[in-house]
Amino acid sequence: MGALLDQTIERLYALNVGVIGTGALRHERPHKPLLLLTVLDLIDGGLATPDCIEWNAALRERFSAYFEKVKKADDRDTPENPFHYLASEGFWQVFRRTPAGPAPQETTPLVRDSGQLFARLVDGMDHVFADAANRHRLRHALVARYFPAQASVLFTAPVVREELLPYDAEAEPEAPGRSAGFRKKVAEVYDHQCAACGLRLRLPGSDIALVDAAHLIPFAVSFNDHPSNGLALCKNHHWAMDRSLIAPHPEGRWVVSRVLISHRSSGEAELAKLQDKPLLPPGDEAFRPAVNAMRWRVKRLAA
Repeated sequence: MGALLDQTIERLYALNVGVIGTGALRHERPHKPLLLLTVLDLIDGGLATPDCIEWNAALRERFSAYFEKVKKADDRDTPENPFHYLASEGFWQVFRRTPAGPAPQETTPLVRDSGQLFARLVDGMDHVFADAANRHRLRHALVARYFPAQASVLFTAPVVREELLPYDAEAEPEAPGRSAGFRKKVAEVYDHQCAACGLRLRLPGSDIALVDAAHLIPFAVSFNDHPSNGLALCKNHHWAMDRSLIAPHPEGRWVVSRVLISHRSSGEAELAKLQDKPLLPPGDEAFRPAVNAMRWRVKRLAA
């Protein structure tokens, strides 16, 4: 089950959610992850099972309660859209009840379809969602990836059980699925290019790339796996940032620690040259590095 859970988390990190807005308001649509959080709550409360998730008022109300906590400009409270479009992810199927038995539902549901439609989780997701401990991990993974800034309000769901309580960092085991999901997404939004030196190397037809996904504020501190808390960095610059020798400045440039002395070694000289060089941006403004996270790094530069 461990490997299947990791694969599930990796898939959740890679949901095709779409992006909306412009400039500072540009962001990922929240609908698919919110529906999955809703499903986790309904299963916890005995109001759904992995093979029977009803399209009904309880689901819509729970979704709307979450939506009000995370919505941004241009977002609309439309649970019918993820209920239909989650099918494109390969683990969600929607059916209509008919006299001849369940029939695939091919269109977006309407409110009047309440009680006539249901969804089921498939492709291994049903087994993962059936386990309470797994649902705990999935809930925190979804919030860490899509809604880290709203974590404190998203964990006050109407169904209050032990697995819904605030996250215990000390109890968090290694999470290869979460780590792999973060790494793939950050590398993708930077087109596998180092945000410091521009180095890009990716072998065709594989996931092998030279860049790492580096957290700006470490996950153990922030519980934040949103791509805006990450940078794609080559091995050298990832190493240097983690040791507080370089940091991305909120002005969009790199700053270098004063402990580096250019004439002492060629390695230090190369890092020192990064001072005031532009921070290479991601391909979409929705994933630009968070200002507070860059400030966190700058404050910790080695003195």
